[in-house]
Amino acid sequence: MGTPVNLGKIFGVNVRIDISLFLVAAIFLLNGLQFGGLQGMLTEATFVVLLFFCVYLHEMGHAFGASLFRIRTLDVTLTFFGGYARLAGVPRGSLQEIVVAFAGPGANLLIAGVLYLWLQNPSTMFVGDGFMIWRLMVANLILGVFNLLPGYPLDGGTIARSVLTNFMPRPRARLIVGYGGGVVGFGLVAYALQTRDFSLTMLLGFYLIYLASLEIQAARSSRF
Repeated sequence: MGTPVNLGKIFGVNVRIDISLFLVAAIFLLNGLQFGGLQGMLTEATFVVLLFFCVYLHEMGHAFGASLFRIRTLDVTLTFFGGYARLAGVPRGSLQEIVVAFAGPGANLLIAGVLYLWLQNPSTMFVGDGFMIWRLMVANLILGVFNLLPGYPLDGGTIARSVLTNFMPRPRARLIVGYGGGVVGFGLVAYALQTRDFSLTMLLGFYLIYLASLEIQAARSSRF
């Protein structure tokens, strides 16, 4: 990751943007320019801004979950991978960890539900923005479901690890979710190769594999 750009405080939480996020924006803008010219690029720019805002709400979901247990959020950083919220404390016990982890993808699923209801009432929309709302609904649904997959560093990996630690030592639980993250990463790479999508999906897959491998190494080291 690069050096984050500080945007200041929003709702009392310091928000930063990693420069790697501009890579994601560039991919969307180039696709828009290629298939729709200047108008397509402007449409993609609008979608990217709204998508990044949804990612921000995902991280604020974590912050809200942490606040339920009086854990303060230091800052939220949006990155190429999505984002992360730095907490001033650590959730205590499996229940707190699960609530904080689920609150992020839960926010995306809630947004997807609201947008779905919005689409059911066309009178509330401006002419031509139905497709944009549909794209945002699908994007939030994907963000919510994908982040619940049981592999590190996804939120679902944190949830799975918290559940597994009730039945086995924590290092073994970390090892399992680390391998789970590797499986998800290889799955993304395989999908990218099959669909010839060598941009965002491929990069995300390799990044997941890299982070999962670090977690596997750390879990093996902590066992001894």
